[in-house]
Amino acid sequence: MKKIKLLHIITGLPIGGAEKVLLDICRHLDGEKINSFVVGLNHENSMNSEFEKSEIFVKNLHMKRDIWSMIKSLRTLNNLIKEQDIKIIHAHMFHPLVFAYLLKLKNPKIKIVFTSHSENIGSKLREKITKYLKSFRDKDIVFSKEMITDMYKDDTLVIPNGVDVKSFELDLKKNSDFTFISVGVLREGKNHIALIEYAKNLKNLGYKFQIQIVGSGDASGDEQKNIENAIKKAGVGDIFKMLGTRDDIPKLLSQAHCFVMPSLYEGLPISLLEAGASKLAVITTAVGAIPSLIDQECGYLTNLKEFETKMEYVLNHKNEAVQKGQKLFEKINKKYSIKSTAISHQEIYCGLITKKSLH
Repeated sequence: MKKIKLLHIITGLPIGGAEKVLLDICRHLDGEKINSFVVGLNHENSMNSEFEKSEIFVKNLHMKRDIWSMIKSLRTLNNLIKEQDIKIIHAHMFHPLVFAYLLKLKNPKIKIVFTSHSENIGSKLREKITKYLKSFRDKDIVFSKEMITDMYKDDTLVIPNGVDVKSFELDLKKNSDFTFISVGVLREGKNHIALIEYAKNLKNLGYKFQIQIVGSGDASGDEQKNIENAIKKAGVGDIFKMLGTRDDIPKLLSQAHCFVMPSLYEGLPISLLEAGASKLAVITTAVGAIPSLIDQECGYLTNLKEFETKMEYVLNHKNEAVQKGQKLFEKINKKYSIKSTAISHQEIYCGLITKKSLH
């Protein structure tokens, strides 16, 4: 079979969960069968160097929020499709999906694969567009069956995110202060700001700990400013460490004690898998596909009302938390391998082209 030319379109390429998943999938696809091209719509390019190291084509369109910039970006993408003979577009998140639809008007034979990466794609209007135009897509991918709604295709496939477990198997000395750690792009839906009130209350109760927040804000930068201002206002600057974008996340996770994720909505966060691969106890809200991974045997699944209580419980039951972290590691090592995730994606891509060739 001729090598498949595959175009991944994603909103941007900051250091975030969806972006890391995309990188790992591209790295683990069979290069003899699939040639991947990755394009970010906006200017965020923190991940570009990682794609380049793996000799994966990567480009940012630096698109702005105006019609002329959008038209220019569409032309650039259409030229890439023509020049490289792209057969499949994999759209990651909503805006790239809209671009995929528009590109299909010019290239009607092109196949479209869609991964939303979250249970919340932004608004009811986006859900309606995704639902009523699903016949123009060829495959939809979600992370768990609980994420499937009527906006997805009837034959939607469930493919959990995966992680390279070996890269997180470090055995480093833990931080001297008990460390809660949260990793992810600073967006409102990640709800990092909730940790500030929890930390203030626990501090007032006399507990000694620190909270590390790893990641930077998205293109707007607004949420990062909100978090920093809230920390200052609450008087907990001695507890919080805003570490920004880091390239030593396995080390930071290995030295921490507990991963915290008070998200309002999610898909199946890669940072949660990374925490598990690092044998960390996790406290997380039961949103998106997270309940398909975390249960009471291998973590602390809770709601926002009880989140602070769970943090206090872990501070008082450290040995139990360690045991849950070990069980989560065993689960991820067995069921959430990036290799199996990549193989599942490759089967989709090859299947679409093989099916096409039969007609």
